[in-house]
Amino acid sequence: MVNTMTFRSFEDKIAHLESLNSIPSINPKAYNENDEYQRLDFIEHPQHGNGFVVEVLGKKEFRAFFSKGLEVLTQRGFLQS
Repeated sequence: MVNTMTFRSFEDKIAHLESLNSIPSINPKAYNENDEYQRLDFIEHPQHGNGFVVEVLGKKEFRAFFSKGLEVLTQRGFLQS
């Protein structure tokens, strides 16, 4: 299962991001705060560039890794029943 991937260091995260960027058939999803994201989603942010979701922090936030480090971004909250 892909979601079991772990990153022990900043260098591990950089290597993963570089591998995603180097495969032409993998296109990042354009970041939109109205979308929902899951761990390891590959995204493109207008200010931070390409990155991937490291951790979903809650209903409305997630932490993403970009080449300059981690950023907390917003997302649409999960639908309530």
